Amino acid sequence: MKPVLCYGSVPWTQTQMTEQILCTFERKILRRIYGPVQYKGHCRPRWNSEIYNLYQDINIVDDIKIIRIGWAGHIIRTEDERIPKKFLNGKFHNTRTVGKTKHKMGGRCPEGHIAVHRNTRMERRAEDREEWRRFPREVRAQKGL
Repeated sequence: MKPVLCYGSVPWTQTQMTEQILCTFERKILRRIYGPVQYKGHCRPRWNSEIYNLYQDINIVDDIKIIRIGWAGHIIRTEDERIPKKFLNGKFHNTRTVGKTKHKMGGRCPEGHIAVHRNTRMERRAEDREEWRRFPREVRAQKGL
């Protein structure tokens, strides 16, 4: 379940509502996998804390954010004339209609890409591919796993 959701959700714009829906869906699947708890002869569904104690992995939202960090490094390393890089930097050579304000496309990028790209230390780190491959693992370790 997790690889399919993570693969498909990298380009999504994540809002709090989307994060809540993803976490709810993940808990629903995990409840189904781990089953109910028998307590004093009655069955009850597992609580969220019981599910996460059994699962022992980060939730799907954090996993997606870690995957986005890897993609941000990939985009940082691309050439400046490539479309994803132009989208990230907001460099377009389009004309705008009279009376409209100028918008940078960078505001429409996923927040993880922008936050990583605007940090120059992270940009220098992304240039070294091997070091950048270690970075998502370090973030995952900081999350506790």
